[in-house]
Amino acid sequence: MLLALTGGPAAGKSTFGRLLAARRAFETFDADGCVHELLAADPEIIAAVAGEFGAGVLDPAGAVHRPALRALVFADHMARRRLEAIVHPAVRTRWLEQSARCRAAGRDFLADIPLLFETGAERHFDATVTVSASVDVRRRRLQGRGLDQGTIEALLASQLPMEEKISRAASVVWNDGTLGALARQADLLLERLFFSPQP
Repeated sequence: MLLALTGGPAAGKSTFGRLLAARRAFETFDADGCVHELLAADPEIIAAVAGEFGAGVLDPAGAVHRPALRALVFADHMARRRLEAIVHPAVRTRWLEQSARCRAAGRDFLADIPLLFETGAERHFDATVTVSASVDVRRRRLQGRGLDQGTIEALLASQLPMEEKISRAASVVWNDGTLGALARQADLLLERLFFSPQP
């Protein structure tokens, strides 16, 4: 089973992914984590980002300073598109290779991809899940991460509307409640995907 998770900022998809992985032996892939790794340690990606946005986005160690880069790209949607053109191909190559290895070995694969539908990646998976929460709850969670209001609104506006992500997913998880309620949804999803008779 190749399973993809998506959802809006602060919807809780990473938490839900961890709950799934604790219950079943998935190989996992985290697209955001992959981006952070590339910006910190991949020389070609770092050079491309510095060439596109200037040396001011680098920290003293020569890695990309993510807060400085975030301030640039969320203030200008075209800048965000330029950054995505640099990092997305490398991220896509990694999860495609990992999912192909899992498919060949008969292993379950779980990918957390925020821009799943925006990049047309859903066609590579057997099932898709959107993790959602009300916009007020997501705003509060982002505030709790220390983000200012302008950055929060830019983050919320940077992806497809949640309604579209919900309509395009095979399954939807709602995460306005407790961790226990989210865990129960993880159990129900796995039961449906792996133990229910398939049509």
